[in-house]
Amino acid sequence: MNYAISRIAAFAALLMIAAPASAATYSYDFTTLNSGQTTYSSGLAVESDGLTVEVTAGRYDSYMGLDNDQIADTDCADGGCQWYDNSVGELLGYRAVAITSDGLGIAGFFDGSDIDGDFGNDLITFTFDRVVDFTRVFFTGVESFGYAQDQFDVFVDGVLLREEVLIGENNPYDLTGFSAIGRSISFGADSGYDNFRIGGLEVELAAVPLPAGGLLLLSGLFGLALARRRGTAA
Repeated sequence: MNYAISRIAAFAALLMIAAPASAATYSYDFTTLNSGQTTYSSGLAVESDGLTVEVTAGRYDSYMGLDNDQIADTDCADGGCQWYDNSVGELLGYRAVAITSDGLGIAGFFDGSDIDGDFGNDLITFTFDRVVDFTRVFFTGVESFGYAQDQFDVFVDGVLLREEVLIGENNPYDLTGFSAIGRSISFGADSGYDNFRIGGLEVELAAVPLPAGGLLLLSGLFGLALARRRGTAA
């Protein structure tokens, strides 16, 4: 076989190996961030195998003239969560990420450290610097029985994906059926009966396949080399 054709064939085989359909999985355990005493932060960054997620505290609720499917702000640290444009509104709009031994929650004025719907709807957002597939979330402090069973709303890239999702005994909760793909995911509670924290999160980062243009280029190079070989033989 012509040397050029041999090189192209070898290159094609290498590309087939280097572009698998598998995905890398990243798991985040938020129950290990606390030494035993609850702390509060305007935001934090957590890393897993080189992939960092930023966590922020926000709000979404009708107190701010919005529907429950509209986010007021994913990061209250920038002042976007105020109810009114004064000191009282600033106080009522306060939100911070609560770092507890059970995972991450949201703390607010006259509010505890759970993600709940008391004094406005709490929203916790996890943001990545690239597109990921959100596959599972682990809730803690969940009420699974009775009239006060916990539910959550979920947003991807700021858009409501599902609402009033019952956690129940589905914990960790499988998100693969939600097609939750994007750079950020937000979990919220819009009722005083909903109280939970986020103990962990799992995402997948799909391998980048060879672009269609690359395959066409490879095919063209192979055809050109074959034509040159035939021309030489003639």
